[in-house]
Amino acid sequence: MLINTKGIILHSTKYSDTSLVVKIYTEARGTQSFIVKGIFGKKGKLRPALFSSLALVNLTFDDNPRHNLKFIREMSLQQTSSDLSFDPVRSSILMFYNELLYKLLPEAGEDVVLYHFLEQEISDVAGVGELFPDRPLRFMIRLSVVLGFFPENNYSEKECHFSLAEGRFQSYYVDERNDLPEEESRYLSQLICDDEMVRADRTLRNSLLRYLIQYYIIHNEQIRTIESVDVLAAVLH
Repeated sequence: MLINTKGIILHSTKYSDTSLVVKIYTEARGTQSFIVKGIFGKKGKLRPALFSSLALVNLTFDDNPRHNLKFIREMSLQQTSSDLSFDPVRSSILMFYNELLYKLLPEAGEDVVLYHFLEQEISDVAGVGELFPDRPLRFMIRLSVVLGFFPENNYSEKECHFSLAEGRFQSYYVDERNDLPEEESRYLSQLICDDEMVRADRTLRNSLLRYLIQYYIIHNEQIRTIESVDVLAAVLH
């Protein structure tokens, strides 16, 4: 059966001198793996530029349940890709998103709400609008809502330490690996409230970014590390 759908390129690996194995998160079928033959040859219908990380594509593929690796019949970009080579902030954010999503969605099923959320976020970050340096933090919080492990915002003057394991604020501070200090906890609460006016300095943002990654690691077994966080932290001023 042929499936027409939109998709987000998560990962591609060279399979041979002329072929790629590609993982795509699709709107209609969730995460699917494809083999693309002849892509590096002169006669190939599909070109390597279509398979850049987080490219938004339209594709038609043969959904044969007997094949672990499916075959793409047609594919095109949803929109012309922006050249982000001279924009280290946008390219670093997208690199971080790519690693996070590739590790989160290796076998994800169909989820139209999740797909549309990711499509819009990627399009916005790759676009020309203003990006604030807390964008990845807000993205991770909103993504946790869609994925079902949203932190409870019971922050108060007494419950002022966020517990990574419990996913809520508490009155006591155990250790720096499992509980956020007061400043990071207050900042997290403000972001959960989606306060567009709140801003924080680079040190505080990067500290909370690493805590949020730890929160994802605790609440999603697919993730063990996010290596691109160091690059992201270095470019967000």
